[in-house]
Amino acid sequence: MQEMSNDFKPFSKKIAIFYGGKRSKHLRLVQKAAEKMGVELDLISYNKVGFRINDELRITNYEWKKYEVIFFRTTGKHWEEVNLVVDWVKRNNPKCKIVDPLVLKGRPSDACKAWQMVELTRHGIEVPRTIYGSLWTLYEFSRKKSNFEKAGFSFPVVLKGSSGDRGINVFKADNLAQLERLVRQLRRSEVEEGRRYMLQEFIPNNGDYRILVLGGKVLGAVRRTSASSDEFRNNFSVGGKVEVVMVPESIKKLAIRATKICGLMVAGVDLVCRGGDWHRPVIWEINKGPQFWGFMQATGIDVPAEIVKFLVSL
Repeated sequence: MQEMSNDFKPFSKKIAIFYGGKRSKHLRLVQKAAEKMGVELDLISYNKVGFRINDELRITNYEWKKYEVIFFRTTGKHWEEVNLVVDWVKRNNPKCKIVDPLVLKGRPSDACKAWQMVELTRHGIEVPRTIYGSLWTLYEFSRKKSNFEKAGFSFPVVLKGSSGDRGINVFKADNLAQLERLVRQLRRSEVEEGRRYMLQEFIPNNGDYRILVLGGKVLGAVRRTSASSDEFRNNFSVGGKVEVVMVPESIKKLAIRATKICGLMVAGVDLVCRGGDWHRPVIWEINKGPQFWGFMQATGIDVPAEIVKFLVSL
C-alpha cells in the first residue's frame, strides 16, 4: 500500500479549515494533530463569518490572519460564503493556497454527484448506469418498461440524492411500487430543499472499497461490507464493517485520476468491482472532505496527522 511520507519538520505555517454545521470529531482530531506538530491551524465555522461590504469586501467576526493554506472541508449549503471568501483571498492574499481546485471554479453543481457521473464518464471511467432528474421524471422513466430496459435498467434500482453523502439520501427499490412510494415520500424534501435525485442501476456486491487520496497519493484503502442482509449500503456511517485491504496498482491509479478529474485533493473514492473482478471497477462516487474514523480503525493510519502534513506541504 502506498502511504504518505512520515518525514515531517514542523515550521511556521498558518492554515485555516472552513466547515459547516457542528465542529465534528474529525475536525477536532485534525486540530489536535496540528497542535502536536506545532502547526497553527484554525477551524472556522461559516456561521462565524460575516462580510462588511463597503467600497471593499472585508471579512468580519474573527481576526483574519495571513493564512498560507485554506482548506474548505465542506461546502454544502455555504457556496455563497465560500465564493466570497475565495474572491477576497485572491485579491488580498494571492499567495495563499486554496484547497480544492473544485472550490476555485466556484460552481456548486460541480460538487454534486450527477456532475461527477457526467465528468467521469466523459473521461472514460465507468460509473453506474444513471438517469438524473426530478423524482417524477425518474418514476415516469421507470414506468415505461421498453425505455427502462432499453437503457439497460432492471429492478432493483438505487435512488440517490445528487448532493447526498455518507449513505444519506440513498434508497433501494425492488420494484415499481416501492419506487413510487419512495418518490411520494421524498417529494416534499425535493420541493422545499431543492434536491435532485439520480436513478442508478443496482450492482450486486459482497462489499465495496473506500480509497483515501491526499494530493495525488493514495493513503490507504479499506473494504466495506453491510451490517446485515437487510442493509444494501456498505457505509461505515450506517453500521457497515470495515477492514484494511491491499488494492492493485491499477485501482490506485484510477482513484488518483478520478479525484483529479473531479477537482479534489482530499477525497474518499468509493468503488465496486463487477463480479468481484478488479479489472471491472465502477466508481460509486467521490467524497469531498471524507470522514475517516472507520478508515483509521481498520488501517491504523493517523489520518488527521497525514492531512496536516499534506496541508503544510502545500
